[in-house]
Formats: sequence, structure tokens, C-alpha cells
Amino acid sequence: MSLVWTIGNITVQYAGPFSTYVGITAQLDFTDVDTSKITAFDGNCTEEVTKYKWHIHVKWPNDGDSESFEKCALSVTGNHYDPLKACGPNSEFVGTDDCLLKTPEYDCNPNDYSWDPLVCEKGDLAGKLGDFELDENKQVYGQWYDPNYPMPEENTPEWNIILHAVCGKATPRIACAVGKLGY
Repeated sequence: MSLVWTIGNITVQYAGPFSTYVGITAQLDFTDVDTSKITAFDGNCTEEVTKYKWHIHVKWPNDGDSESFEKCALSVTGNHYDPLKACGPNSEFVGTDDCLLKTPEYDCNPNDYSWDPLVCEKGDLAGKLGDFELDENKQVYGQWYDPNYPMPEENTPEWNIILHAVCGKATPRIACAVGKLGY
């Protein structure tokens, strides 16, 4: 995927056609990111962003393959993919009866996820695998394994991956790109 101001890709490789086990590789270059544009978009981002959260979101009405800022807003791209109703605060089912008691208790992190994949939304990639952290060259290179990734048949043309800048406790949506199946 090529984002408006970030170049690179996130590749998901399934272990098989009916598998939830995947290998994920990310190669992203943030050297051309204009910090002043992020600050102008969200005043919580007063320093250079060095960490990003990443999630699978459920809607994509945009014409292009990638967008940024307001074109990645909640009203445009929806919330996190969560078919098993782990019910995080950004679950596609947040606010429903199924999630009312679960949402305040949601604590998805790589350690808990390694013991019980059902504690996390399927789309909460940052919670399951960790944040993207930029190296000294403002790049992210990494490989992760996810035993409970959505199966290939769960993929929809509306899915997109959103990068959220980590600005203290605020995590504004600053880039999004549609996922594409390839075998």
C-alpha cells in the first residue's frame, strides 16, 4: 500500500486458504512525513510522532486506495473489525448490549493475546502485536505472527488499515489504505 505521505507496504501471508494463522511484514518509510500537517490536523500532536497504532477498520467509501486525515475519520472508515465481540472502545459493536459490560474491561496487549487470542478484537493489530515504532531513519521494518487473524473469506473490499499517530493519550487517524487480497 502506498499512503499519501508514507511509502511502503504491509503484507499479510496466510498459512493456508482456511487458516487464521498469518505472517505479517511491514516496510514503511516515514521520512517524508510533514509533522506540521499532523499538528495542524490534531493539536494533541505537538511533537514529532515516533509511534503509530494500526488497526483493521470496516468501511471504505473512498475512491482511491489510500487517504489521510479527515478521509480516515470514524464516519468514513468505521471502527475496528470485531466479529467475535471482544468489545474494545473502538469495536464495530461498541455501545451494543453485547459490549456494554465488556468495553470498560477491554485490555488488549501482546502478552495477554499470546495466552488468549479472544481478549482482542481481530482488527486490533496494535493491541495484538504492538505499535509501529520508528527507527532512527524514521522507518518501520518488522515481522509478526498472528494466530487469530481474520480468515481469507472474512476479508471484504471495505477493509482498510488505519495508522493512528500516538500523541500522548490521543491517537488521531492520520492515514488509511484499503487492503487487497493476493495469493
